Amino acid sequence: MPASKITPKSKKSKLAIKSHVDIVFAGPLLFVPLISSGNIGGIEVFAPRNGHHLGAVFQPGVIFTDAELDDPKCDRWPEPEEFSLLDPHSYSIELSQKGKQKKLPIKAIPETNHKINPGRRLSSAWDIAITIKGELSRWSSHRLSQVTEGLFHGADTPTIGQMISSLHRLTYAGVTGADFFGASKQAREYLRTSLTEGGTLIIVGEIPYQASLLHQRQAIDSIAELAGLDLHLADLHPSAHRTQLMDHTGACGMSIVLAPRA
Repeated sequence: MPASKITPKSKKSKLAIKSHVDIVFAGPLLFVPLISSGNIGGIEVFAPRNGHHLGAVFQPGVIFTDAELDDPKCDRWPEPEEFSLLDPHSYSIELSQKGKQKKLPIKAIPETNHKINPGRRLSSAWDIAITIKGELSRWSSHRLSQVTEGLFHGADTPTIGQMISSLHRLTYAGVTGADFFGASKQAREYLRTSLTEGGTLIIVGEIPYQASLLHQRQAIDSIAELAGLDLHLADLHPSAHRTQLMDHTGACGMSIVLAPRA
């Protein structure tokens, strides 16, 4: 989980982001908020068995704007070789925070997501599971796309015209310490010592390549198998981006959130 190249910051801007930590997830992932009295008490994130490799990198002192997160060609986004691949097992990110943090209600999860009512038991069809323990202060969703007619089929499909997302930013304020249990000793030590500057931990579910139609279908099928959904990708033509070569400018599939709609 090495440091990424970052743009130098002024002392004033560094002070502004001190103790502010964003955790950014990108890729076809399943989010399971732990709900207590209508508030988010923690989050579990599952990477289904779809052949994707998850990588992580911590960028001390870097907080992305909304516009940067929406832009797949963001200049400050780390290069693929800067990510450390995560082994297929479970992890726990535990954050220490100063003061009393206001709890985030479940209704604060953006509606630009395909939300599935919780209740069905998850299967064991996952490669990586990450539990995040800390008081969440903001959840924002990015890299949106619109559901078109014929894109999906099944009882659990998103509605036509609905916006869905493939990148999420979870914001934590007042962070004084963090650990990434399950990661390597070196990665955990780097996170602990670099956290004094605040910053962004990026966990991405695709190390860049252009996804084939088969790969896109596998991404959706794997989430459906994990969460017990009747959901399938039906579109006969994969999305054409700038090129079909090794240039990842778009997301493969979408993320799904197990949470009731507001």
